[in-house]
Amino acid sequence: MTLSCILIVEDDAEQGRALKHMLESMGHTVLGPAPDCSSALELIWREKPDLAFVDTYLGSDTCEVVLEECDQQDVPVIVTLAREGELPDFCLEREQLSGPPMASVLQVMLEAPRARA
Repeated sequence: MTLSCILIVEDDAEQGRALKHMLESMGHTVLGPAPDCSSALELIWREKPDLAFVDTYLGSDTCEVVLEECDQQDVPVIVTLAREGELPDFCLEREQLSGPPMASVLQVMLEAPRARA
């Protein structure tokens, strides 16, 4: 799958920067990191990314509205978790990336064919 534009939705600045750096070093164009739902929605509407990495919780909010919009816009999503743990129900059927990102894991995830919702 050729990805030209990847959205990162992450409220932890350090984690967002790390993921952005890895993706850019792999040659991808990166939007964000968007730290909250409204910023993420604006980027989805304006840029229509090819893929989104979305944190399950953005401060005190969940990412559910962002996942719903990605589904509406036919943008595949990988849910990111700072550490493994219990996922909200609306994230259970989605591809997941746990812990600090590793370039080798990201490469495999980005190369795997994924069905669009």
